[in-house]
Amino acid sequence: MSQPLRAVLFDYGHTLIHFDERPHAALLAAYQRVNDLLRTQLEREVPEAQVLIERVSLIVDQEIQRDYETGREEEVEIATLYDASLRQIGLELKPELIERVMELEQEGWIGSVHVGPDVVPTLEVIRGEGLKLGLVSNAAYLPSLMLGQLRALGLEQYFDGITFSSGIGWRKPHPAIYRDALKKIGVEAAAAVFVGDRLKEDVRGPQRLGMRAGLLREWRQEEDPEGLADFVIDRLGELPEVLARLRTGRSLPADTYN
Repeated sequence: MSQPLRAVLFDYGHTLIHFDERPHAALLAAYQRVNDLLRTQLEREVPEAQVLIERVSLIVDQEIQRDYETGREEEVEIATLYDASLRQIGLELKPELIERVMELEQEGWIGSVHVGPDVVPTLEVIRGEGLKLGLVSNAAYLPSLMLGQLRALGLEQYFDGITFSSGIGWRKPHPAIYRDALKKIGVEAAAAVFVGDRLKEDVRGPQRLGMRAGLLREWRQEEDPEGLADFVIDRLGELPEVLARLRTGRSLPADTYN
């Protein structure tokens, strides 16, 4: 049974941020820095930046996507994927150097990641209402790198708790990732609402633990033919009104309610 609303948990990608159509195009400068780093550290010639993008960055992304598509809920070991890709082009690096490569790549991603126009105003309104905010994301990259991205985008400050799948080893919709997020903000599932763009990870998963869950269609348009979501919104800016109605027990408008 639902309790009075105390918190809102958000997905990250395609909920709070969206991406350029060709994000890897922004990585050339970052991988030039990777090239310079490796030449200095290894004291030998290494593949050019574009080759590193194609043989390392793209390959790692494809492996992550392939693993996600299997439906496996255990998160990948990102450093292992980088190590395997680097070895395929003749580069054997120590773990700390692999981590530095990942750091430089993440710095390059920032130019292709964009905060949605309604995000900051919406977060400020919700916090102003006294609700706690959490972020729950399937992200294979190290939590430290993902937190760095949040800081660079100006978003970290808004959240009382942040959980990445790489930090606990399990992806949505595994119950462990939601439980970790709820524990961090000190709220029971029945007192929380989850908002995201995917039915499996952001609606069904949270609902199984007792959360209410809404589907956002701003950056991805996933259909909900069975009407599973407690509400559906087309822009994040619609969320404060939905939350206000949930808190006061008022009916949701027909176009936001399943």
